[in-house]
Amino acid sequence: MKTITRIQPDFCLLLSLLLIGMFQQAAHAQLPTADLRQLRPFAAPAGKTVEVSIIGSNLDQASELRFSHPGINTKPVMLPADEFHAQPRPQGSRFQVSVAPNVPPGIYEARVVSYFGLSTARPFVVAEADSREVAETGSHATRETAMPVELNTVISGDVPSRGIDWYQLKAGAGQRVLVELLAHRIDSRLDGQIVVYDSQGREVTRNRDWYGRDSFVEINSEQDATFYLAISDILYRGGSEHFYRLSISDRPHIDFIFPPAGEPGSTQTYTIYGRNLPGGSYGKSANLNGHKLESVEVEITLPDVAGPPGSFQSGKPRQGLLDGFDYQLKNSNSIKIGFATAPVTQEKAELDRQTVSIPTEVAGRFDEPNDEDQFVFRARKGKTYWIEAIADRMTSQVDPLLIVQQITRSPEGKVNMKKLAENDDLPSYFSTHNKNAINLDSNDAAISFVAEQDGEYLVTIVNQFGGGGADNLYRLAIREPRFDFHLIATTERPLPTNRIGYSVTPLLRHDANWGVRIVAPRQDGFTGDIVVTAENLPPGVTAKPLVLSGKTDHGILILSADDTAKSWAGEIQINGEAQINGQQVVKEAQFASLIWGHIFADAIRVRSRLTTSMPLAVNEHETAPVIISPIEDKEWTVELNQKLEIPIKLTGSGNRKGNLTIEPHELFGIQRNPPTVNIAEKETEGKLVIDFRPTGNFKVEPGKYQFALLGVGVTEYRHNLPASQAATEELKRIEKLIEQLKAEVASSKSEADKAKAAADKLARAEKLMAQAAQAAKSAESKSAPASTKFAAWSKLITVNVTKPAEKK
Repeated sequence: MKTITRIQPDFCLLLSLLLIGMFQQAAHAQLPTADLRQLRPFAAPAGKTVEVSIIGSNLDQASELRFSHPGINTKPVMLPADEFHAQPRPQGSRFQVSVAPNVPPGIYEARVVSYFGLSTARPFVVAEADSREVAETGSHATRETAMPVELNTVISGDVPSRGIDWYQLKAGAGQRVLVELLAHRIDSRLDGQIVVYDSQGREVTRNRDWYGRDSFVEINSEQDATFYLAISDILYRGGSEHFYRLSISDRPHIDFIFPPAGEPGSTQTYTIYGRNLPGGSYGKSANLNGHKLESVEVEITLPDVAGPPGSFQSGKPRQGLLDGFDYQLKNSNSIKIGFATAPVTQEKAELDRQTVSIPTEVAGRFDEPNDEDQFVFRARKGKTYWIEAIADRMTSQVDPLLIVQQITRSPEGKVNMKKLAENDDLPSYFSTHNKNAINLDSNDAAISFVAEQDGEYLVTIVNQFGGGGADNLYRLAIREPRFDFHLIATTERPLPTNRIGYSVTPLLRHDANWGVRIVAPRQDGFTGDIVVTAENLPPGVTAKPLVLSGKTDHGILILSADDTAKSWAGEIQINGEAQINGQQVVKEAQFASLIWGHIFADAIRVRSRLTTSMPLAVNEHETAPVIISPIEDKEWTVELNQKLEIPIKLTGSGNRKGNLTIEPHELFGIQRNPPTVNIAEKETEGKLVIDFRPTGNFKVEPGKYQFALLGVGVTEYRHNLPASQAATEELKRIEKLIEQLKAEVASSKSEADKAKAAADKLARAEKLMAQAAQAAKSAESKSAPASTKFAAWSKLITVNVTKPAEKK
């Protein structure tokens, strides 16, 4: 992460940010955190320098623009020194961004450092040094006014509301022209589509949702021809947040690779399928969406150690978390090759049932619609076996269903099939109480069973989407338990507004706690303790380790700032450590974030992804509205089927309004409607009662439980009071300067030239004072005490649930 020189707050910066704030979306009435919504422009070729504007909310006193690659350097755009300002001042919303020539093409992340900490992250595209970059220009809202573009050009633009962007392209005979829309993958709100017409106005092809919600089409013609491209949102939404990059090229393009995975450290031959491939041929071709793909065989050696790729991952969090590495064929797009968990067996499409030896990982595909594949293996009595399907996690258009059956034969030779298990989806991590909106789920499937006797068993895998084709790939692992886990850290605005969740970066005020949700998908029934810790914390910030015991696969890690912590913005690291087969295994958590505000009822359309780092910020100028803690600092014990009373105290200097409602947050096993306690405005103590009796709503059993208390209330809050104080001081400085200038005018009346110069300067100063007065008034209004909703966590609480005492 590149660190940029910090800039001190300045009146002109404050003024510019106040003006910017007039055009931003209204902030929800919660304690503010920095939110970066857009970078404009959002791309630059390697070796180039561009001026970038930042657009967002709560970006007061923006001092730095940081990128996830050290070769992308920035500095604020400065206002020059003048007669009233001895030093240059930051403009406040624009930065000069220089991309070093050796920065690899790809997508990187940017965050802004401001008074309210480190902002949410937004993608920034680095193009090839020789990329022909073109910005959309002029009116091209109809086919007749289509903007002409050349082959091997990238156009940046945004679609208007209820409108279409039209482009005109001339393609040569026999060329494979590839048109790709990049929008969803760079956090645009555009759900785009491409429609192609010929010169007679006849539709040639169209596409949407090829890469996530991004479109991709191929254009080819037997003769030279002119084509028209219509780019729009599928619901004809538009505006500055519906931006895109439209690539028109004949460069190599990989559609998929087979097999899709290999064992770490192995070397084997892979078949790459795509278009315009160097050395490609139709000898081993496949058909995709009406187009014949070329293929080329390449020998690839995989890295020795499995792990998720370190590059920007635009897909769903569980897709980005899948172990694998990025592969390119010369200057093609990247394709992920996965790390298999067992020796790879390729599916034989000509067999109705294929016999495999375990452990194995089958590389298969659904060649035809409504296809299903079956595999027979031998199992030993008493052994546990796991079957895992990977498709959705590798972005294949497959929704797998798994069925396991035992094959037996009667003395007469009759074959009998006994169903043992069936599974559709992996366990869900969506919360039922609408407080965790980030989509950590997958359509993939996994099941386990214990073999009742030695013999043959049948695994059937079905694509529930019903589709088929060369790219409908899946991986099917059949193995004895191979214990492992992954780790995801998430946080979002803790108070949904009108059932809408928002992305947020943790911001610790003095004496405050912040909850980071931890999700640990366990592989093959692993039940060992996972100890979660936070590393690289700044001075004054601590985090008690979180222990995920037994079946627990999610919890809350609490970050705490004391009253000595200084303002800070940076990256921290969250690790999970466990003992697996006698070995100490450490996994670094990947951070997942919402992309845009999300309505909880529309879970299937959640847009969330991994970010490249785990951010944290501290604000030393503000204090927690309230501090929540149990009266006793201890580990609590309760018998199963009994109630636990936790006395609570409230401290802190905040001006709280009305009741504070407190509940146990991330208490594993509670499905919905956790118990609560209300503490009145003038009260400082209360008692939370938790019934540890197993019910349909609380799946509790003996073991160790860790959770935090989450309080929701209203406080009197002053927004960025230092900015108001700085604006007032600047107004006083200018008022004092004007008094000096008035004295100069009075003393120079006998010298006409000198008097005129002094009077002119006084007039300019009075104009500046009017601006300063308006800025001071706006800042004072913004920082006036206002009732603001807030959420506050306690530190971690540990409860040991014991087995009921035996009755005598």
